[in-house]
Amino acid sequence: MQELKDKVAVVTGASRGLGEAMAVGFARAGATVVLGARTAADLDRVAERCREAGATDVEVLVTDVAVEDDVERLAQTAVDRFGRLDVFVANAATSYGMLTDKRYTDLPSYDLDIVETMFRVNAIGMWLCMKAALPRMAQGGSFIAIGSETGKMARAGSGVYAVTKATVDVFVAIASGEMAEQGVRVNTLMPGGMVDTQLFGPNGMPEYLKALPVSTTDTDIIVPAAVWLASDDSADITGAALSGREFNSVGADGIRARLTAAQTTPPMPTSGTV
Repeated sequence: MQELKDKVAVVTGASRGLGEAMAVGFARAGATVVLGARTAADLDRVAERCREAGATDVEVLVTDVAVEDDVERLAQTAVDRFGRLDVFVANAATSYGMLTDKRYTDLPSYDLDIVETMFRVNAIGMWLCMKAALPRMAQGGSFIAIGSETGKMARAGSGVYAVTKATVDVFVAIASGEMAEQGVRVNTLMPGGMVDTQLFGPNGMPEYLKALPVSTTDTDIIVPAAVWLASDDSADITGAALSGREFNSVGADGIRARLTAAQTTPPMPTSGTV
């Protein structure tokens, strides 16, 4: 299948895990890929996998999504090298310290530097990706923000990571409306808890997080949904949030049916407070 033939796709956090899986999936679907991450050696390894998967052109650029110049350079590289930017996947994120340090069990227990790091990468980094990519995308472009199931949970134990990932939904809601006239769609894609991305460190998911309703799965589950959102087949989808698991279960038609039903459902009454 060549769903992404002639498309140029940028993927951040592309050196391992979800980013690696999506980069290789895009290459297999015919896309030219531009890969950004902080580690050059890992980027080169993933670039070779993309070539083996069928990509004729691959560009790599060491990128820290928390650094504005890095993100601007990544987006501009796609335009300078290949003449266009069709797809941008804002995947890079961090749970630094929070999931591997058992001290961080409730909001008051966090250290300021840990909170600042997570917000800098997960929230500000997402905004920097939008700032760099959206103005460079033409009609038909697709911006895919990698969200999280934890971002939709407001409960004890969800942690600061959940707060930072909840910002993704807000950014997407705003950006999808702002980019509608330009014909660029903006959506959230949620992978679920990944078991092999080092997110939870060498000892796996901490016991206190196992009580939260976060599904665990492998990285490849996200690829079909990512390819679909990047393709022209999803040209009518914007401002949506879906998971790789949901897409694999119900397919594109099921996603459309769910979104259509949500649009026709009357809003819940409010108390009138802001």
